[in-house]
Amino acid sequence: MVQRSALSGLARRATASALCVLLLAACPDGYPTEEVPQIEPSRMTQAQLLAALNELGEEQNLGKRWRYTLHPECELEVSVRGDDGGRRRVTLEGAEVSSRADDGVSEILLVPADGSEAQAVTVLETPQWPDSVRARALLRHLEARCGEAEGPGS
Repeated sequence: MVQRSALSGLARRATASALCVLLLAACPDGYPTEEVPQIEPSRMTQAQLLAALNELGEEQNLGKRWRYTLHPECELEVSVRGDDGGRRRVTLEGAEVSSRADDGVSEILLVPADGSEAQAVTVLETPQWPDSVRARALLRHLEARCGEAEGPGS
């Protein structure tokens, strides 16, 4: 009888320990509490890609608000709220998407096909690595949709 209650107590402590570990693992670390399903960029239309870029540009953690407009001839206009540099435009077709990091902030750049790194347009600055990966994917797929009336899924 004594052995059974000792085993029962041990089982309760093990269960309580496991629950504590689960609770500690679930503590918020700045991650979203709910998973928001995202459409894979390869399945998005040009309009969806642009909307996703604008949504990314509105993130609170960026410190700035980035806005994107697509003009004829697949020219992307980038504006940053509060930036005195005004709006910058770059033709997506043939542009190279590159990035550089400084002090924990990734800068996503579009280098025009006929230009140099000096003519690159900064399209996003973010401290979040997933944001930079997403922005690069969105920009690559947006460039791939140049010249298409509508992309996949339309």
